[in-house]
Amino acid sequence: MIENEEYSLIHSRELKIFKKFDTPPNYERNQNYTDFGKWINNLPLKNNNTAVYSFDGQKKSNPNIYVGVLDLEQPKKNVQFNANAMMSLRLEYFFRTKKYNEIDKLSKISTKPIPYTDYVKGDYSYTKYMQYLIYYLENTNSNTIAELLKPISIKEIQIGDVFFQKGNIKSHAVMVIDLAKDKNGNNIFILAQSYYPSQDIHILSNPSNDLISPWYIAKEGILLTPEWRFLSSDLMRFK
Repeated sequence: MIENEEYSLIHSRELKIFKKFDTPPNYERNQNYTDFGKWINNLPLKNNNTAVYSFDGQKKSNPNIYVGVLDLEQPKKNVQFNANAMMSLRLEYFFRTKKYNEIDKLSKISTKPIPYTDYVKGDYSYTKYMQYLIYYLENTNSNTIAELLKPISIKEIQIGDVFFQKGNIKSHAVMVIDLAKDKNGNNIFILAQSYYPSQDIHILSNPSNDLISPWYIAKEGILLTPEWRFLSSDLMRFK
């Protein structure tokens, strides 16, 4: 039970996810991380007053929907939007941990598959990686991304899982980047997204519950984020 009292869950000067956001009273972070989950939870954040920008330098119009910006380089083309941003995080993780063979595996779902190791030809610099990321995201879409995902019960939620909706016209995804639990086993989580057009990946506020924002309660039914309406049944995990 979260009581209605005055407190702040956000430490504006902290630049790591697990330090910037306190858990609400009676909740503790779940320390059972996957390697990917631990990496996400330790991602650096930009300074507190940093705005979200699109690939062409335009500032995101509504600053109230986000509470932090991941300190990751954004591709200079309109490719890191919606569900594609989840693939940006996956590829970034595999690049940072030098699991280049895993990037090669992800290339198989591309509409124009070229393995990462073939593309870079021994140049494992970040500049070359960003060139590949743009190529990869230009040749992926919600249908191909769906091939990498499997449905998960909301009760089994983990850091690194995504809420994913695939549509004929519009698709979107958000990623779980932090997780906490109370003594009764009830989970809460924090989400990150990019939207359209391509923009910095940012941490969402909770428009439905200012008291615990940016945390969301894991429960069956509707998940309302600032720019999208998901269902608990949209929760997916990378295979």
